[in-house]
Amino acid sequence: MGYTFSRNNLYAFSTVLRMRSSIMKKVALATLMSAAISTNVIAQDYDPIYAPSPEARNAAKATLVGLDQGHGHTVAAGLFGTIVTKQDEQWQQAESPTSVLLTSVDIVNEDLIFISGHEGVLLKSNDGGQTFTRILDGFELLNLELPWIDAQVQELEAAIDNAETPAEASEYEYLLEELGFLMQGLEIQQEVGPTKPLLDVEFINESVGVVAAAYGTLLRTEDGGESWEVISDRIENPLGYHLNQLIVDPDGHLFLVGEYGLMFRSDDQGKTWSTLASPYHGSYFGGLVDSQGRFWAFGLRGNVFVSEDKGETFRAVDTPTRYNLNSGHVLEDGSVLLVGHSGVIVHIDEESLDAELYSHESNVPLAGVRETENGNLVFVSRAGIQNFTLPAAEEE
Repeated sequence: MGYTFSRNNLYAFSTVLRMRSSIMKKVALATLMSAAISTNVIAQDYDPIYAPSPEARNAAKATLVGLDQGHGHTVAAGLFGTIVTKQDEQWQQAESPTSVLLTSVDIVNEDLIFISGHEGVLLKSNDGGQTFTRILDGFELLNLELPWIDAQVQELEAAIDNAETPAEASEYEYLLEELGFLMQGLEIQQEVGPTKPLLDVEFINESVGVVAAAYGTLLRTEDGGESWEVISDRIENPLGYHLNQLIVDPDGHLFLVGEYGLMFRSDDQGKTWSTLASPYHGSYFGGLVDSQGRFWAFGLRGNVFVSEDKGETFRAVDTPTRYNLNSGHVLEDGSVLLVGHSGVIVHIDEESLDAELYSHESNVPLAGVRETENGNLVFVSRAGIQNFTLPAAEEE
């Protein structure tokens, strides 16, 4: 079912299209001018989508953004398509078929691993991270989005036919004109190259997975990533805000958080979505589900919220920082650990929700965290792999 262009959201949607249209016209003009000079050279010599990641002298110290651990594997990924895996307490670089910035890792089982990245790239491993293949890229994403936008055009045309007043019809006609320009923008990208980042990938099982991306793009697969469907119109996001992270709980509920307080839940593996009443209108950068089944969301300026009823209501968690919080993890003892900018580490007690603040000596932005077998912590960051031991754990 498509997004409904009602009177209530018509003005907001019209506003964003006007802004996006102005921006895209400038981008398109600059792109076309540069494309006339350099497209052939770039296509012949280098394209980060298809260029394998370069071998690094110390890949574990490269800028790393995505991190996951499970089923006997620990995998991190980041800048220039770098992928590193932990083997016998050592980090080894894996071969990667792309040089784009990689953003998220999802280890589904001992064999199946997915990694998302910029320029519409999605990687898949069927052998536990020994080899990766590219199963989606920005050009293929454009081929998915063009017919999707065409469907939105048809919906607007129907809205024009069913408009109750000439003024309403005129607004729909304007939206249709602007939407047509957005389609032209996608067509231009087909010629000069795509740029859209895929920001997160989450598989519920071996077959069903969802990808969240910039500018409100949401994708879903039911065949392990062999084919994808654009489902951006199934969430209430007419302004096209970025979708930052997907979270799945043990009961199969799927949560999605993003810019400007966006918060959604799906109870049917991503087929349909309900909008949650967000307690905060700033951006969420991440979320998690703790050992008690509570849903957490966190992000801008140290804001943290927790829900005990699947996102129907929330309470604020007082944290001793105003730095952005980027990622989180539930530790073995049930406590929650959040990490963020400037090396910030926030440790929250499972029962009292009291928070303690620590800082990593590197002071670099921390993008991901997992707990190792011996109770220590591993982070990914702008300076690569970092390690940390909580003071309480040291005392024990």
